[in-house]
Amino acid sequence: MTAKNHTHHEIVETFDRLEMPLSDTLIEMLNEDYTHRTERRGCGYTQATRALATNINLARTDELDDLKLFNRANQGLRSLLLHPQAQSLGLKQWRNLDLRKDLATHLQQNSAAEDSFWCTLAQEVAFQHRLRNSEYEVSLEESRVWIRLLSDIILPRDANAEGLFALNALTEKPKVGSCTMAEKFFLEMLYGTIPRKGFVNIIVDDQQRPLMIEKVNIGDSHSCISVAPVMMNGVRIPAASLFAVEYPEDLTDTLTTCKHLRGRVIPASACIGFRFLRLTTLSISVAHRARAFSSHFEWQTANGLFSHHTTDIRQLLALASKQL
Repeated sequence: MTAKNHTHHEIVETFDRLEMPLSDTLIEMLNEDYTHRTERRGCGYTQATRALATNINLARTDELDDLKLFNRANQGLRSLLLHPQAQSLGLKQWRNLDLRKDLATHLQQNSAAEDSFWCTLAQEVAFQHRLRNSEYEVSLEESRVWIRLLSDIILPRDANAEGLFALNALTEKPKVGSCTMAEKFFLEMLYGTIPRKGFVNIIVDDQQRPLMIEKVNIGDSHSCISVAPVMMNGVRIPAASLFAVEYPEDLTDTLTTCKHLRGRVIPASACIGFRFLRLTTLSISVAHRARAFSSHFEWQTANGLFSHHTTDIRQLLALASKQL
């Protein structure tokens, strides 16, 4: 694989400029340190999506663990939430403070105050505002996609407001891998290459719209690629993401069969849960895919992955739709 120049990724530079430095681990990944550019890991960008997946699969709580994605001290925020004045302001949790108009009013009224409480609150609101708008500070497609994931982890969204299906997250990690060639079997499906013992299931939302394609007895069973955006624990996850799914063993016995492929149509609401694994290389448009995934994309090319440089996720969505 080609060597990576020792330059900073646009995301790293932007977050430094916005005074929101990322954790050392994320910086190492996004800057494409050689340790992440292996055939097993793919590239630093891929690894950075795996790193965010760890947080995305966990429920958003009042704990400050998600803030470990940044290189910042959180003692001030802890003290803020425990301050007697926090109760009068209804500061029961620390997320989405920048959306509260009442807090903006209070901060304006106390803008001249030197009290540590108001100073810390102003800093946290400003941090969240910068984070929420940080995707507009970058120019690369892959930067915007990754930043949206990060932003939603800290500032979770409402699935109803977003109009997206909310997946249940699995509490246990299933035995489904996310290797650099996981896209292989899904790409081959487009051209009718399905092993004789393989099954292809279509996972749908409550309106029978396709959400994912699942493969069974094809590589790792119960591995899925999303064909539409979904939500998990308040985070918007784009189409062309890799998931694992778990459902009762006898579930498929009672379900509708696919129209053309050997498999079933599975309601997402009937599944026990899902686990987000990483973004696939198909999550970025064809024109920018090689740049975004660098050595990961090169490994796929070297290993003869079919049509990974031309396939659009809409083609897999069309394949899924034809089964309904």
